[in-house]
Amino acid sequence: MAWLMGAGLLPFVAALGYASSGRPDALAGAIVFELYAAVILSFLGGMRWGRALTSGEPAARLVEAVLPSLLAFAALLLLGVAQILAVAATGAGFAIWLLRDARDPAWPHEFRHRRVAVSLLVLLLHLGLAWLLYARHAG
Repeated sequence: MAWLMGAGLLPFVAALGYASSGRPDALAGAIVFELYAAVILSFLGGMRWGRALTSGEPAARLVEAVLPSLLAFAALLLLGVAQILAVAATGAGFAIWLLRDARDPAWPHEFRHRRVAVSLLVLLLHLGLAWLLYARHAG
């Protein structure tokens, strides 16, 4: 689990690195970053969906499980209009679901512990991309 969660950071790091490369097509890195963020947010929702189905949790949990995917989709729609808002939307999604999952005793302790560490790094990478987009726009 630890290796897989850590490896999940690599696409974020690579995309941010490309976005900050100064190449003429560096914006492609920001787009790839956001596409990957949308995939991972959807995955987090899928985890909740699977847990709700197998544990007999109330139907409200199924609605909650769909929200990360909807937020991710909204962020992708923003990508063509305002990249920094897309980054803010996915970053908010990661923060919200981190807060929910970190306090949820239904998740195993080791998963919650690792999830906090990885998600905090993902949030830092989101801040880095937001800063990069802001500096590019302001400069």
